[in-house]
Amino acid sequence: MIHDLTITLNEKTLPFLPADDPYLKWEYTATHTEHQVQVSYVSMSSHIGTHVDAPLHFVNGGKSTAQIDLSKYCGQAVCFDVPNVRADEILDFSKVMVANKALIKSGDIIIFHTGWEDMVGTPKYFEYPEFHSGTGELLTKFGINGIGFDLPSIDHGGPIHRDILGRDIGIIESLINLKPLIGKRFYFSAVPLKFENGDGSPVRAYAVTD
Repeated sequence: MIHDLTITLNEKTLPFLPADDPYLKWEYTATHTEHQVQVSYVSMSSHIGTHVDAPLHFVNGGKSTAQIDLSKYCGQAVCFDVPNVRADEILDFSKVMVANKALIKSGDIIIFHTGWEDMVGTPKYFEYPEFHSGTGELLTKFGINGIGFDLPSIDHGGPIHRDILGRDIGIIESLINLKPLIGKRFYFSAVPLKFENGDGSPVRAYAVTD
C-alpha cells in the first residue's frame, strides 16, 4: 500500500512563518484554450510545504540537493509516536528510541508522529516546539540516515539544524498522514529536486507498506 505523506501545494499554502517567505505563485504560459496544451510557471520558496533540507541550508559550503546522498532521504524507515506535544516543549526522542531499539536498524530513516500536522494551514502550525540539542548525537548513536516529522522545523534559530545537517543526516519536514505508519517498518521516499545550488526542495513524500 502506498501512503501519500505530502501537503498539497497551491497559492493559498502558508509559507514559513514568521520568516516572511513568499507565497507560491502559479502562472500559465500555455493553456488548452489557446494552445491545446498546458504549461505552467511556478515560483516558490525551496522550503514550502512538505520539503527536505540539504546541508547547504545551514552549513556554509555544505552539500546541495544536487550533491546529497539520496539514501539520506529514501530507504527503509520506521515511525514512532510522540504524543501530547506542546509548543513550549523541548522534544527529546531518546526514551522512545531506546524503548523501540529492536525496531531500529542502522541506516534507517526515523519518522516521528506528534500530531502537529492537525494544525497544517493555520498560523499555529508555526508555533512549534524545538528539538533537544542532543538530537544529532542521538541519531548518530543509532546510525540513522535521516529524520522526518510532522512539524514545520527542528528549531527556531538554526543550531540543531546545523548540528544534524553537519552530521550528513537528512531532514524531512512537514510530513502528514503519519498515523497509519506508527510502530511499523516501511519503505520511505522524499528525494529533492536536483538543483545545483539547492538548499532544500519541496518533495512528494510517500511510504510503501506491505
